[in-house]
Amino acid sequence: MSLKNAKQLMEGVAKTLGCDGDVLGDNGMCTITLEKDWMPPIHICYIDSDNSMLFFAEIGILTSENETRILKELMHRHYLFAETNGACASLSGDNNMITVQLKFSLSELTEIDLISLLNNFAGEAAKVKILVYGKENAENAESTDTVIPLTAEDTLLEI
Repeated sequence: MSLKNAKQLMEGVAKTLGCDGDVLGDNGMCTITLEKDWMPPIHICYIDSDNSMLFFAEIGILTSENETRILKELMHRHYLFAETNGACASLSGDNNMITVQLKFSLSELTEIDLISLLNNFAGEAAKVKILVYGKENAENAESTDTVIPLTAEDTLLEI
């Protein structure tokens, strides 16, 4: 698959979700936001070298007050990927930003498969955001990036 094919796949996904047009830029990247303001934007990046795609979301800063509790819970969730839907959480060494990411191959992937992966990833990002901030604080958090607004139902994308 090439960037051209990845763009066509993303156009089909966007059309299914109610957005038309070329959503994956010439650099192979785009950002989507969900209906709930507290949900983190999801960055999507096509990786040409291995025909894969990466979903990436910044959750929040890990502070000394919540560090042990959050890291312990994230480690429990990642035990055999039991509670992560295949997504990984990580910590940026630069600023202690907790992130969630999912990398997957586009080989033989359909629009419906991609929507399902995006839906699952959005759910995982929501769970980690609530884990870090709590439900009340997460609902009051502001989104910082809006590029392509997609419709969402509660915390998940509507298929």
